[in-house]
Amino acid sequence: MGKYNSIWIIIPIICALLAVDGFGLFFSFGVALSCIVILCIVYNMKRRKEIWIFIAALLFSIIGDWFLSHRKGIPIRFIYGIICFFVAHLGYLWFSLKNGKINKKVLYVILVAYLVFFFLLIYPYIDDKILIAAVLSYLLISCVSFAAAVGIRFPILSKCLFVSGLASILFSDTIIAFREFAGINESNFLIMPTYYLSHIL
Repeated sequence: MGKYNSIWIIIPIICALLAVDGFGLFFSFGVALSCIVILCIVYNMKRRKEIWIFIAALLFSIIGDWFLSHRKGIPIRFIYGIICFFVAHLGYLWFSLKNGKINKKVLYVILVAYLVFFFLLIYPYIDDKILIAAVLSYLLISCVSFAAAVGIRFPILSKCLFVSGLASILFSDTIIAFREFAGINESNFLIMPTYYLSHIL
């Protein structure tokens, strides 16, 4: 991205700051939407297929965000949100595999760590079998997409930013899992900032 195009990144940053400061869902959704607009502007001449897959992933992320923020005591909306974020991760995974391959060492390490996390701190608190399947499936795709991001063949700066973005999603989702299933709320203030950061990176 050239110097002129880099200026556009100010928009999602401003949206993220306003969203964190409590200015509503307009700015919350505006983070991902502005990132989509930036991608369309930067790649408007190339029309690369993987960029459109990435844009679709961001759209599913927005939909998932809506379901999670509009649950209103309706449990199925939490599952719908997980499904949408699962599809988003499929997009990130596809994008990574088009530009690299899965780093198997990272996959094994993170998969073992998160499976232990799941069975010790999440599984004991879930009674709904559908929710168990949804959470476990999302955990698996998150680990695979992160390992694929680590294996992407990009220039070092671009790769570091992309991997950091996926790491931010993992971190945010982990805190959400602590809150939703284990009742641990001390780190809740980090959920949205890291979620927005994942889109910006």
